[in-house]
Amino acid sequence: MLRAGFALWFGIAMLQPAWPQQMPEAAAQLASRISSLLPRRATVSLEFQNLAQLPAPESLSFRSTLEQELRRSGLEITTAAPLESRLRVTVSENVRGLLFVAAAGPLESPLVAMLPWAALPPVDKRPRVKILVQPLITQSDPALDVLLLDSGSRLLALSPTRVATYRNVSGKWALTGATSLPFAEPLPRDPRGRLEADAAGMHVYLAGLTCAGPAQGDLKLICSSVDDSWPVNPHDPSVVARWLPNRNLLQADGFREPFYSAASGWFALPGGRIQDRNGEQLKSSEGWGSDLAGVQDPCRPGWLILADKSGDDGDQVQAFSTVDSQAAEQSEPVALSGPVVALWPAETPGQVTAVVRNSKTGNYEASRLALACIE
Repeated sequence: MLRAGFALWFGIAMLQPAWPQQMPEAAAQLASRISSLLPRRATVSLEFQNLAQLPAPESLSFRSTLEQELRRSGLEITTAAPLESRLRVTVSENVRGLLFVAAAGPLESPLVAMLPWAALPPVDKRPRVKILVQPLITQSDPALDVLLLDSGSRLLALSPTRVATYRNVSGKWALTGATSLPFAEPLPRDPRGRLEADAAGMHVYLAGLTCAGPAQGDLKLICSSVDDSWPVNPHDPSVVARWLPNRNLLQADGFREPFYSAASGWFALPGGRIQDRNGEQLKSSEGWGSDLAGVQDPCRPGWLILADKSGDDGDQVQAFSTVDSQAAEQSEPVALSGPVVALWPAETPGQVTAVVRNSKTGNYEASRLALACIE
């Protein structure tokens, strides 16, 4: 019966077309077929053999994703298991493309699953947008966020101890006043903060302190020692967050883990993980930092993600799209003058506020980032 099953599987695999797909998708499909053959809590030892012309990086990526998907399906992966618990995965090649074969159990009567695979056609990876940088202000005090008001003629800069007000005078920002923030407790290490404006006025959100005041006229803030909730992206109310007490991390209803930032349904978690509400990891997000911001796509309907990442000479920022849990580069990376302190959606959907600490001067530089289509 098992041999008949093997023949049936083999016949189906050879007759079915090898639909073009990404390598992680192939690993997920094979894992699903394997898990359907075995008990849910089975323990297996995984052996992997590459008999095809599959490059080492792709081979390692496939195996890593396969192990992850097998564990997600309920299987336990161990390095040592009885012979009847061995899972042997082989990559071979035929005229149609690659063929993944998984055999579980004894050599003489294994349970077998097969999956044909064909690579996706080459994708045009030329950037379709470019990142425009508009410097705003530079200050020695730490800057956490900035907010433009009065059609861009007035600027508020949030620091750990105050909110400063600037006016645009002959194309330059002139400091016109500052309001101290009445903290009952010290801020956490590496504090973060947010400035937002809506129809009711402007708002300040820091760990252990929430302030509000009018958006027009002199800056007058009324503050309380609470952690109020606020939309991470003012143009998308799907993620409403608040600071964790005495932490520089956020928490949101419906999402069980603390996070640094969120954009387009993806959350930047401690440890460099980027995942969604269901725990799905964003593929190709390796090397991303903890700051994400959603920005309106200038070329087509929808949103892109601006993410900070490590470069050869310091931090960079780059635009990405996300489709089917896969990140794809949409712009060239832009080098920054130092590490990113903050990356927040601006009051304008097509802009993002970036705050960087200059590695040479130690000053904090706030800029506005925008996207433009590449013809």
